[in-house]
Amino acid sequence: QILPNTSEPNAEKRLKEKEYKTKGFLWDIKEVTEKKMDALRIQHHIKLEKVRVTFDVKLLEQKENHRKDVDKATAYAKNATNKNIDQLNKQIVLERGKMFAEQQEISKHLEEDFRMKEDRLNQSLKQIEEREQAWEDERADVLREVQRLK
Repeated sequence: QILPNTSEPNAEKRLKEKEYKTKGFLWDIKEVTEKKMDALRIQHHIKLEKVRVTFDVKLLEQKENHRKDVDKATAYAKNATNKNIDQLNKQIVLERGKMFAEQQEISKHLEEDFRMKEDRLNQSLKQIEEREQAWEDERADVLREVQRLK
């Protein structure tokens, strides 16, 4: 485009009007663009807030699921532990029963052994008493014989 001759008064006026219209048009475009950008910012903020809310909800759900999983695992561990404790207690009861039976058997054998030894001791004592009595009888006989011979 050829620039108009600025020597003409109307040309300068037309140029200024054209500049004014162009500036007005640019201002209108800028205003529309800013409104669109503001609307996009608001829309973006709303979407971002929805995403945050969705994320928070999912995070809470995952936390709750994790807590439930931990509770289940804890309950399973407690149950397994209680079963093991019950089995060990039963085993202890059985072992105690066996030990008691063994102790009674040992006690029975010891009592029998004691009675046998006591019987032998009593027999030995009886034999000793009989020997002593025989000795006393023989001594008395000897003393009588000595008295008689005197």
